[in-house]
Amino acid sequence: MAITFFYIDDDDVQKASEKVQGFESSDLKILTIQHRSTWEKQINYLKEKQDSFDGLILDLRLDDYPNEEDQRADFRGTSLAQEIRTRQKEGDFKTFPIVLFSANEKLEKSLENSGKDLFDVCIDKGHIGGDSYSELGPKLEALAQGYRILQDSQTDLLKSLNVDVKIIDERFISELNNLAKHPIHVIARFLLNELLLKQGLLIDEQLLAARLGVDKNSSEDWDKLLAFLLKTEYRGVFSSGWRRWWMPLVNDWWYDEIGASTYLRSTSASKRVQAIIDKFGYKLCVAEKIDKSGSDEFWAICQGYKRPLDPVDGLLIDGQENLYPWQDEKYVSIDAALKRKNIDAWRAVAKLEEEHLRDLEEQYRKRR
Repeated sequence: MAITFFYIDDDDVQKASEKVQGFESSDLKILTIQHRSTWEKQINYLKEKQDSFDGLILDLRLDDYPNEEDQRADFRGTSLAQEIRTRQKEGDFKTFPIVLFSANEKLEKSLENSGKDLFDVCIDKGHIGGDSYSELGPKLEALAQGYRILQDSQTDLLKSLNVDVKIIDERFISELNNLAKHPIHVIARFLLNELLLKQGLLIDEQLLAARLGVDKNSSEDWDKLLAFLLKTEYRGVFSSGWRRWWMPLVNDWWYDEIGASTYLRSTSASKRVQAIIDKFGYKLCVAEKIDKSGSDEFWAICQGYKRPLDPVDGLLIDGQENLYPWQDEKYVSIDAALKRKNIDAWRAVAKLEEEHLRDLEEQYRKRR
């Protein structure tokens, strides 16, 4: 049976439907409806229909245009989401994911951090289309499926990770177990934001390639290597929408399958790749260093160039003071920082790096 999301917007149904039809597939259906005039009417409608949908997509501003009955909403997406979350906690509503679907300008101006906590995912209307639809559709499906998994495993949340817990940082286990009695949406946001969306215990494909020393875009047999890394892949809750690999298992794979005698972290990219080629005969290309970098013992991704980086050749990015112990810090390469490459992705270096960056800028100016 296909997963169904209700999408509530203030635009007319036809126009609103066109915004979300790209998400749909044989396994995912999105039913577009216009807002009611008051949040009480909207809540009552959703409560009456709650057995007909698996998730909710909301526009932030529901009061820009009147509905078909020429009535404007007296509420916004955040107030509706807040009331739903409250009633879910009280048991008056079934539990389901809520996705915010709005223009980025409105998000920045109207949504505080506390409001963002109401939503599992925030999607910017202004930056979707083409490949982003095909990427986001599976994420919506994964959210709905994941909520069911979490509800079934709430008495033992570790089961939702579908892995031998011996490989997991005990501090993560403690934090997750402390959430056992919290509402499902709180648990879901923790897993999404503190496990899947931050590098550390789990890593994404880009970082996986960097840590193996591989230029995946130029490597003919990268997919073959991924297939051989299947045992290290994350198979837990939300995994169908966010593909990730367990870093502790990747380290084990390096020793057990490759037969390496040195730490992966302290091995150069060329030696990492050569060891893999010697073992499997795959056609792989070694990732190259970024300008002004000295080491190819890659362990991070430069947020300016989105290329492999050894943190010793990078600058720590600002705003990472509250990371959990199992999470990795983000860096920007010296070259990208000096040239302000893709600065929207990293904005500023950490305070402790500012003087170092000023010195580098002065040296850079003198050499030009």
